[in-house]
Amino acid sequence: MSTQFIKDISARRRWRMAGLLALILLAALIVLLNAPGIQAGDPQQAATKAELMSECRLLDDAQARNLMSGMFETKLLLACGRSGELGQVQNPASPDTLLLGPDVLVNDPTTDSGSSRTQSETSLAINQNNGTICSGYNDSYHGVTQGQGYTGFSSSTDGGASFTDHGPIGAVSFGDPSVIWRKSDGKFYIATIHSSGMGLWRSDTDCATFTFVGNPHIGSGDDKELLAVDNNPASPYYGRIYMAWTDFNAGARIFVTYSDNTTTWSTPVAVSAVGVDVQGAWPTVAPNGDVYVAWVRWNPYSTGPIDIEVVRSTNGGTSFTQVANPLTGGINPREAAATASCGRPALKGNIRYLPSPQIAVSPNGDLHVVYVYDPDGLNVGDVINTYYRRSTDSGATWGPEIQLNDDGTLTDQFFPTVSVGPSGRVVATWYDRRLDVANNTLFDYYMRVSSDGGSTWQASERVSDVSSPVVLDPNLATCYHGDYDQQAQDATGAYIQWSDDRTVVLSDPNVWFDAKTFASDFTLDVSPASLEVCVPANAVFNVTVGQVLGFTDPVTLSASGQPNPPNSATFNPGVVVPPGGSTLTIGTTGAAPGSYMIDVVGVAPTSTHTTTVQLNLFDAVATVNLVSPPNGAIDVPLQPTLTWNGTGNSYFVEVATDAAFTNVIDSAIVNGTSYMVGINLSGNVTYYWRVTADSACGNSTSPVWHFTTLDLQCSSPNLAIPDNNPAGVTNDLVIANGGTIDDLNVSVEMTHSWVGDVVFTLQHVDTGTTVTFYDRPG
Repeated sequence: MSTQFIKDISARRRWRMAGLLALILLAALIVLLNAPGIQAGDPQQAATKAELMSECRLLDDAQARNLMSGMFETKLLLACGRSGELGQVQNPASPDTLLLGPDVLVNDPTTDSGSSRTQSETSLAINQNNGTICSGYNDSYHGVTQGQGYTGFSSSTDGGASFTDHGPIGAVSFGDPSVIWRKSDGKFYIATIHSSGMGLWRSDTDCATFTFVGNPHIGSGDDKELLAVDNNPASPYYGRIYMAWTDFNAGARIFVTYSDNTTTWSTPVAVSAVGVDVQGAWPTVAPNGDVYVAWVRWNPYSTGPIDIEVVRSTNGGTSFTQVANPLTGGINPREAAATASCGRPALKGNIRYLPSPQIAVSPNGDLHVVYVYDPDGLNVGDVINTYYRRSTDSGATWGPEIQLNDDGTLTDQFFPTVSVGPSGRVVATWYDRRLDVANNTLFDYYMRVSSDGGSTWQASERVSDVSSPVVLDPNLATCYHGDYDQQAQDATGAYIQWSDDRTVVLSDPNVWFDAKTFASDFTLDVSPASLEVCVPANAVFNVTVGQVLGFTDPVTLSASGQPNPPNSATFNPGVVVPPGGSTLTIGTTGAAPGSYMIDVVGVAPTSTHTTTVQLNLFDAVATVNLVSPPNGAIDVPLQPTLTWNGTGNSYFVEVATDAAFTNVIDSAIVNGTSYMVGINLSGNVTYYWRVTADSACGNSTSPVWHFTTLDLQCSSPNLAIPDNNPAGVTNDLVIANGGTIDDLNVSVEMTHSWVGDVVFTLQHVDTGTTVTFYDRPG
């Protein structure tokens, strides 16, 4: 028998650990019931069954289960013979007065029967050659009643005026659809959760039928797969399909794989860190072939703050590096009563909620991200709002945050989507409860449009024609009401779909569609979005006036907000006929240093657009003064936060093991005046640090300071427990230093045949103080 003690000890005395260790050997019989689409006699599926037996244990891991998508949890409950745990929370019956509005139905509810009729969680794509719209969605009627899988699909050949419901995609599908149109072969593809992992289907009939292609990845822990495709013929990776997903078999990390021929897929690459709580990956491809993936991270799940993390690949998905977070430290949105009912974060109406983001790329390479968080604290005021940010430098920095919902109420807005059109127009949509201020339960669907690439936004607009209650399906995962939707654009408009529960045949979730047609117009883009200048040099911005749907009216340019003298802004030329450009020059002679917000305005006979840029003026070399930890400090934590004062626009922080900085172990460029060291430092070691402040007028470097980390003593003995030895075994950890014990951490891993004879104690030898961890618990 063997026992392993794993301890992290910070101490300055001598301690002794003694113990008798044991283990009860447990045996379990797991009976795996056949789920729809998992057939006997197939070697591949037989292997998947064996793997799935271990994955049934995930249902008893509260955190893993709460992180699952609704459809993946449904798949496991069915496969593991635990269907009695489906749909354990139900809402009161909805009013019968909510009747069919003029929105267009995507699925055909008149063909449904039985107790499960849910169509939700939508994805769509547009055939750029002929305008066909292809829609995929979760469909419980096909899965529960027909046994034909949990994904339905429909198509429209008249711009969304009507849709044809084509039925189920296949019995091995378990929903979470992702639809793309691939320009290189002119075909639609749909990916879903599959009985053996993740599945891919191809349509050779313009979304009228689909044929199974294969499994991009096989694994019973695969969840929430999303596709992106490189549709730029000028890209070095033209036609490449990317898939991002969460693999619960690999620590619930985010992975990415790709294929050039749709049948052979690359070795999956993990893009999220080890040991962190993440879910909800959303991939997108830039015009130059760069790939971005965004997801939500909890710190930790589910009560900790949330971040939106983004990674970038510049080599076709072979490797990824993390870029700046659009959101750091947001409050995870959840309503207390619904969360208690659902056993996981949830919104009012018992909607289990995954706060995952969406990301899209403009034709000019700008990134656009939408996300949610609780804006004013848990269980007070507003629970959840929708937000947007743009990056014009490939994710290195992000522009100002914009709240998308402009309702001014404390009601919920959730599940945002984002798309970018060929002209750079950005469209965001979301579910919105602003029309039910009294109860914050009925929901509608809303949209908002930016015609200038995300700089400014028009007022939000109601898309749905009626408000909807929340209807939960008793045959799906508890509190499931969808996890995402998707909309798309072409040159003429936006194509929007969502799911709501208004009464058609019965009150249940169905998929709805609406199209937003745009008039001809111009766009106004000014770059850079932020500029640093040293007085008295001129500030120069590039102005681009874009053309939408053949717009050719002249656009007159003007600016306001520039530093004195007020007439220091000039445009060359001052009037532009789209598409065209101009140069804005702002003089700074005599201007006071500081930050100025410049409004650039374009006026045409039928429309006006405004774009705001930032001008930061400096008149002296930046300075910096170190603050903490104080010079010569001791017992500094192993991951300290360094702080300073300064006048820089940005700061370069360095940490080294020598005063000459020949061995720099950590460095970073930050915009603020503090930095948490990015690695765990070693114990009882002296480190040196300095900060360089930078501005448009030049830079300066602080004096070198040093600090010494606290003493950390660790021991990991591996002790064998002898039989018939009442004295047991001991291990001593001797700390030669004098001082005070700051912290003591002990963890134990043990293997023994009988737990009933186990006693484990920790003793401070000098004083005789003893702590008993457990005493013969069997």
